[in-house]
Amino acid sequence: MSNVQLQSNWTVIPQVRAMETTVYGVKTHYSTAGHGNPIIFVHGGGPGASGASGWAQTIPALAPHFRVYAIDLLGSGYTDKPMIEYSFQTLVEHLAGFIDTLNLGKVRLLGNSQGAYVVAKYALDNPTRVSHLGLISSGTIATACDIPDGEREALPRFDGTEQSVRNFLEVILKDKSKITKELVTARFEVAAAPGHREMLQSIQRYRKVTKENAAQRQLWYLRDRLPQLPMPMCMIWGREDRSAPLEPMGLGLKALLPNVPFHVIEGAGHQVQNDKPDECNRILVDFFTK
Repeated sequence: MSNVQLQSNWTVIPQVRAMETTVYGVKTHYSTAGHGNPIIFVHGGGPGASGASGWAQTIPALAPHFRVYAIDLLGSGYTDKPMIEYSFQTLVEHLAGFIDTLNLGKVRLLGNSQGAYVVAKYALDNPTRVSHLGLISSGTIATACDIPDGEREALPRFDGTEQSVRNFLEVILKDKSKITKELVTARFEVAAAPGHREMLQSIQRYRKVTKENAAQRQLWYLRDRLPQLPMPMCMIWGREDRSAPLEPMGLGLKALLPNVPFHVIEGAGHQVQNDKPDECNRILVDFFTK
């Protein structure tokens, strides 16, 4: 990572709630680098996801300007993976506990895919704690805003094999040269950890719960609240995103948020920050340093 020194750290978050009212201690892993005001990166979902793998090309670009924290969300990376029923709000509250435990005060937030939903929902629940909000290609946000998915390609499920991890990466990354043996092996190591596959399955079940349970749908739903966010926002989308297609998902969000800068990056898929890091990083540095 050029001259950026990346550290691997742990913290314990004392209380985070699950979909019901389970309370547990959470040992949380995160990667950190740089100095200055805090900025938190939140990775997307899928087998083997982690802060380090999701933001490997972004950390070096932002670390010269901020103290970067790339969190491993509950159930992912090297963070604890309790056998609970997960909801998206579980992940939001994990992020909230992380910010409070490290006493980070007011933060900048950046999320990709499912992680973009997590940071957006945190900002809605805690608007005075967020100074800037960056969102990258999020079908989860679009769905929570009643935007149709068009010809969205289903993401391959993790079946316990390394090949299924590669299949997943081949959908979210346009540039297949980025899918190295090292990346696949690292993500498979995380995916094979006890509790990770169960978390993925639980999140899939929760997606169905949001359609069937009015109380949970109300908690999850964003369409009416998202346009009311008071802080500066920025949205980035890959032109060739197969998981959350630009049309209608990305452009649907652009129409819902007409005052939010919306950047379309050519030749990028769902994980824009790793497909086209130079273009993506230029936008992010400009946005977050203003």
